Amino acid sequence: MRERRPRPRTLAPCRICGLELCRALPAPLAAHLQSLRAANRIVVGYAGSHGVPNAVDVLLDAATLLQHENIAFVLVGDGHEKERLAQRVQAEGLHNVRLFAPVAKGQIPALLQQLDIAYIGWKRVALYRFGIAPNKLMDYMMAGCAVLHSVEAGNDPVADAGCGLTVAPESAAAVAQGLQRLARTTPEQRQQMGARGKAYVLAHHTYPVLARRFIEAVA
Repeated sequence: MRERRPRPRTLAPCRICGLELCRALPAPLAAHLQSLRAANRIVVGYAGSHGVPNAVDVLLDAATLLQHENIAFVLVGDGHEKERLAQRVQAEGLHNVRLFAPVAKGQIPALLQQLDIAYIGWKRVALYRFGIAPNKLMDYMMAGCAVLHSVEAGNDPVADAGCGLTVAPESAAAVAQGLQRLARTTPEQRQQMGARGKAYVLAHHTYPVLARRFIEAVA
């Protein structure tokens, strides 16, 4: 009987530790981002589910208010609201908004590196008074993005880290004003915000840190 040799083990990429393998973006998305860069546009990005809880309509409302600004919106993802949102973009002639299909996990870092500002929004829900911990926000912060956070909750990692701005939820005017404020900062200032966000995640949200907190809590 032949002896079975153990199969070689490989380390899986871990986004929270910054080891995610960076893969190239799909050609249409990469070309659009390159064209925005060439035109010196401020790129606001959203990467994630297109559902009701994600307040993507609020972002489109803000895009409507900012149609004459040097700001472009790139939304990447899927969800039960995606088709309706795409129809809305076309019907309202939102020339500053483009929607793209979701990308693979390994392509997320390459996408986020192309953004000037990353958006995450929420509905106003009483349950959030107990706190929020979205994976999407951790991805944004680990990628070193300046973040526009539209939320009302019991905690706010963006404010704690100083990695962007937090504005009221369900308010297109507040989101638009927040994006204008971030757009007026220099690239260096946004890079500094992003660096603070990454440092915050590494200090407070890596698995060893969370494990230590759990052990301390149950001890």
